[in-house]
Amino acid sequence: MISQITFDDLIDRFVLYAEESENIRAAFLVGSRARVEMPADEWADLDLVVFTKNPALLLNNTNWLSHLGKPVITFLERTAVGDSTERRVLFEGGLDVDFAFFPVASLPELEKNAEVLDVLAKGVKVVIDKDDITRSIIQKAEALPPSDRGVATMDIENLIHDFWYHAYLAAKKFRRGELLDGKSICDGYMKDCLTLMMKVQVKARKDADFQTWHGYRFFERWTGPKVSEEFKKLYARYELKEMWEALKNTMDFFRTISADVCRQLNIVYPNEAAEYATELVDTLNDNRDGT
Repeated sequence: MISQITFDDLIDRFVLYAEESENIRAAFLVGSRARVEMPADEWADLDLVVFTKNPALLLNNTNWLSHLGKPVITFLERTAVGDSTERRVLFEGGLDVDFAFFPVASLPELEKNAEVLDVLAKGVKVVIDKDDITRSIIQKAEALPPSDRGVATMDIENLIHDFWYHAYLAAKKFRRGELLDGKSICDGYMKDCLTLMMKVQVKARKDADFQTWHGYRFFERWTGPKVSEEFKKLYARYELKEMWEALKNTMDFFRTISADVCRQLNIVYPNEAAEYATELVDTLNDNRDGT
C-alpha cells in the first residue's frame, strides 16, 4: 500500500535534498502557504522559489524529484512573475508543486521588480538559506508601501483604445469564419482588458490598498455576486449567434466600467474610439449572412 505524503513532507524532503546540493543555495515559499490573508485551503498547491548556481541542472532533468516523492506529471512553463522558468509537478497523492528556479545572480534585478516584490509582500516563508541571500529582497518587500501593492499604474486611455481595437478584430474574425480565433479574442484578451479596468474601478471606489490579487485570482470574492451574474452574459457556446451576443455584451459592460473609471479619475473618455468601434462591429453583425 502506498503511504500518503503531505505538503509538509515534501517541504521537509526538499530541504534535506537542498542541504546536500551545492547547486541549491536558498528557497522560500510564496503564495497561499506563506501568506496570512487568503491562506491555503484544501485545493491549494505549493509554490517554492529556488535560487541556484545553475537552474538548468534542475530544469533539464527530473531525477531529483524522486527524492521528494513519486512524480506522475511534470512539465516546464514560464513563471507568472520574474521572467524565469518553473517546473510544475503533480506528485502521487495529488500534490501539486510549482518549483520556480532563479539563478542567484538574478537577485539584484528581482529586488527592483515591482511584481516580484508585490508577491513577496503578501507572504514569504524561508525554508533554507545557506548564504543569507534572501534577506535583502524580503526586507524590501516588507517595506513596500501598501499603495504600491496590487495593480500597477497604467495608462487608462491606452487600455480603453486597446479594448475597442480588439472588439473590432474579434468581429472581423467572426465574419471571416474564424470562429475559434474570434472567440478566443473575446473570451481571452478582451476579458483581460475588462478585468484590469475592473481592478482600477474597485480600487478607486474603495482605496488603493484594496486587494484585487493578480490575474483572475479570487475574482468572485473581490467583485461580488452582481458581477458574477453579469459575467454569465459575456461568454458563448461555440455557436456564431451566441458569439456575437457575447461580444456585444462584453463591449457594453466594458464601456460601463471604463466610463465610471474615467469619471472617478477625472479622465476624458475617448468616446470617438468607442463609438467608431461599436459602429464597425454593428455593421459587420447586421450584414452577416446565414445566422
